Amino acid sequence: MNYLALIWADGRPSREDLAVMQRELPIFGEHPEWGRVRLLGRELELPVQAATVRVRGGQTLVADGPFAETKEFIAGFDLLDATGPDQAIDFAAACPISWFQPIEVRPFAGELTLDEPALAFRRMEDGGGRPHLLCPWVDARTAELGPLDEVAAWREELRVRGLHVLGHALAAPRDATTVRVRDGRRELTRGPFTQIPQVMVELDVVNCADREQAIELAATHPLARGHAVEVRPFYVEADDR
Repeated sequence: MNYLALIWADGRPSREDLAVMQRELPIFGEHPEWGRVRLLGRELELPVQAATVRVRGGQTLVADGPFAETKEFIAGFDLLDATGPDQAIDFAAACPISWFQPIEVRPFAGELTLDEPALAFRRMEDGGGRPHLLCPWVDARTAELGPLDEVAAWREELRVRGLHVLGHALAAPRDATTVRVRDGRRELTRGPFTQIPQVMVELDVVNCADREQAIELAATHPLARGHAVEVRPFYVEADDR
């Protein structure tokens, strides 16, 4: 079963915390069980580079910054292939990042398909493009509703154009678990990490020329017509674009 492990942060980690993570993460990554569970993962740029896109009356409205007006933001994510929720939660609790930052674990609504664009994304081979996360935020009362056929057609169109990397709907937010580890003791909280009225219902990764094109693609997302789609670039080392 596939799971999304969202890494939340409220700023850059301290120098001491970062040193621990840099020391422990390679060891964690070499663990035979967790290496099989983790399909891929990437770090996102800081939220100052985010944009929030809405389409109202046929007009595209773009606001700088992430959708959620909270001090916490998504710093990155892992995609997991776990035997069930217990193993996915065990992965998050074993990850050294959970010693300092909360990790929200949430199942996907069905199995993911990772084709060559997704595998290249995992290898950080972006082919001269810039990968961006497109994340719709929907009112929690209607989180399980949406134009599913339209979203599938939208993904297929982007796939044909060579722009779509991966994407899938998430299970209901009530199925999420937020994991923290403090002093070696795990703390589990049912539900998504944020307590705002809106929730993530899916995610998509696109690989496009720049931020402007990513915003254009977000504006064509069917959910942008009634909700908001957050656009965030992924971190690229030594990026000068």
